[in-house]
Amino acid sequence: MRARACIKCKEYVVIHPNNPLNQGKISHFEKQHHLHTLITVNLDEIRDQYTVAKGNGSDEAPEAHNGV
Repeated sequence: MRARACIKCKEYVVIHPNNPLNQGKISHFEKQHHLHTLITVNLDEIRDQYTVAKGNGSDEAPEAHNGV
């Protein structure tokens, strides 16, 4: 399985090529990290060092959801 990962933030999102909802998540992830170095790797290579990116795929910042 492949993943799109941000080297700076140590976060990743799993790639499911035939899933349109996943394509939206990947697009959102890439927008959030557009100034960072992004790579596409096998999930096994980064699973222990990186964390799954949080977010719901919308354009709203995740911080806006914590009631502050």
